[in-house]
Amino acid sequence: MQELDEEGRQATTSVNAFELFYGAYRSAQRQKNVDRAKALLDRLDVLPFERSSADVAGEILAGLSSIGNPIDFRDVMIAGIVKSSGFVLVTRNRTHFSRVNGLKLESW
Repeated sequence: MQELDEEGRQATTSVNAFELFYGAYRSAQRQKNVDRAKALLDRLDVLPFERSSADVAGEILAGLSSIGNPIDFRDVMIAGIVKSSGFVLVTRNRTHFSRVNGLKLESW
């Protein structure tokens, strides 16, 4: 994180924020983990899922579905946000995201 902070690459998506909060609220240490999620998200720009990203996500899912190779809705939404924003997606989940044509990926 410190390296990314120094490079100025400090963004996540609203879908990732949802996933953080969902996990925190389901955890055994609920309040502690909710507070940690808030602290992390306070350090990042949170890219919204808006009309342009919805358009791109819809196109991605339609294309993947037409060849019988869809991915999870959350991953499609993340890909739509990142692709429409022109960012590089840093992920450990190359399996799903590598199916998205034109999405710039970097392994984490």
